[in-house]
Amino acid sequence: MSSVFDSQAFNANLFFPRQDTASTPRNSDDIQVEVGPGVIVHVRRHPSPKAQVSLLFFHGNGEIVSDYDNLAEHFNSLGVELIVTDFRGYGRSSGFPTLRSTLEDAHKVFDQLKSKGKFKDKVCIMGRSLGSAPTLELCAKRSDVTACILESGYADPIPLVERRGLKLDKTTPEEDALFNNSEKIRMVTCPLLIMHGADDVLIFPHEAKLNYDNAGSEMKNLEILQGVGHNDMMMSDSYFISLKRFFDSWSSL
Repeated sequence: MSSVFDSQAFNANLFFPRQDTASTPRNSDDIQVEVGPGVIVHVRRHPSPKAQVSLLFFHGNGEIVSDYDNLAEHFNSLGVELIVTDFRGYGRSSGFPTLRSTLEDAHKVFDQLKSKGKFKDKVCIMGRSLGSAPTLELCAKRSDVTACILESGYADPIPLVERRGLKLDKTTPEEDALFNNSEKIRMVTCPLLIMHGADDVLIFPHEAKLNYDNAGSEMKNLEILQGVGHNDMMMSDSYFISLKRFFDSWSSL
C-alpha cells in the first residue's frame, strides 16, 4: 500500500531525532533490539525488584531514552518498573524512523523483552504524544498487554500530515487501520488511562476525548490536567497521582 504516511516528505518532517551523549546510569539495563538488518533500537530498563508491573514507555518526538533517567525513580515509586525505548535514529539507535517502522518495531521490542525475561507478569504500555501510535499498536493487537496509558496522544492522523505542509483530504480504510489512533483504539479492551493537558495547543484536548469515547475498554479513564499543555504534563500535581490511582485500580486484580 502506497501512502503519504510512508513518504519521505512526511516522515522527514515528522521525526526530530537527536543523539544520546549521556552516560549510562548505574544499575540500569541497556538492551539492543535488532529490528531489521543492521538496524538496532536502544531500550533502557530501570530495574525495580519490588515492582509487580513492567511499564514499557514510548517517548514523544524529540525525546530520547536518557531524558527519563532522572524520572525512573518516580515511576518506580508507583510500583512499576520503567522501561523506555527509542525510535530508529534516536539516541543510540540506528536507522531512519518512519511512522510505519515505529509500529512494526514496537512488536519486535515487546517480543524480545518478553522472550529474554525482562518483563514482570503484568505489562502496561504507555506512550507520550507521538509515542501513542506504537502504544496503541501493541494494546490493540496483543492479548499479553495488561493495561494502556496515553499521554498527550493524537487521535486523527490528518493533522499530522497537514502540519507537515502536505495535503490529505481523507484516509483510506487501510491507512485508518494502521495510523488512525481514534479508530485503532476501538480494539483496545484492557484498562485504559488517557491523560491530556487542558492547555495543549499542539494536540488539542478534544482529540483525547475522541480517543476516550471510541475506546473499547470497559475500564477507562480520561484525565484532563488543568494548567499544563503538551510538554509540561509532569509539572501538574495530578500527574503522578493519576498514574498511581490507575495502577492501583487493576494491578492487584
